[in-house]
Amino acid sequence: VKKPDKPDFSKYDLLLKTFAKDGRVDYKNLKASPLLQAAMDEMASNSPENFKKTDDIICYWLNAHNLIAIKVVCDEYPVIAPLKLKREFIVRLFVVGGKAQSAETIWTDFIHPKLVEKRKDKAVQADTIFLLCRANLGYPEITDHAVTAETLRNDVASNVEKFVHNPANLVYEPDEHIFAISRFFQIYRDVFGQGFEDPWAFAIYYYDKSDKVPYEPRLVKTFIPNFNWSINDISH
Repeated sequence: VKKPDKPDFSKYDLLLKTFAKDGRVDYKNLKASPLLQAAMDEMASNSPENFKKTDDIICYWLNAHNLIAIKVVCDEYPVIAPLKLKREFIVRLFVVGGKAQSAETIWTDFIHPKLVEKRKDKAVQADTIFLLCRANLGYPEITDHAVTAETLRNDVASNVEKFVHNPANLVYEPDEHIFAISRFFQIYRDVFGQGFEDPWAFAIYYYDKSDKVPYEPRLVKTFIPNFNWSINDISH
């Protein structure tokens, strides 16, 4: 296992540039490509142990998490029952930096703690969660490149913008007394509470940073009932 000073996801980067477009993945063709195993091998043999920068650390784990999600879908493709993949994200183990990890352990042990960390020098901004993709359309989009410290903030800004301005994820109509947000905000509620009163305050801040939309705080705040568990397959 190599222990470099910064992440190396060049194979994964090439995989995404080849098979990901507009937030969707060409799983059918990726499944048969040697790039998938090459990316998995690359992840397995590169440890984050010597990383010093917080941005390098979070990028490593975000890429590892999202690559595992892609691998799980490819192994099950064509996916008939997307909801059943939730178990695979929890129980299936893959080698990440020389150690066995699942998508869920990466989230709980390495990504989530950084998002809710109280010490500013150890924390990453809460909106970084919008780079977390579990291959479902209800989640933020998969990027078409590996996330790096250099692209991190631009990637976050782009994904947040797309997510909150998608009517499937946020509906704000104060004249109709409607303010509903995706259940993605509910699933990760503690993250969205960082620096905000509640997930709705977080959502409206990113929805309208220029304060052009009048905000009525007395609106009934609800969650959009149906979460889209469909796979982010390019063929759909």
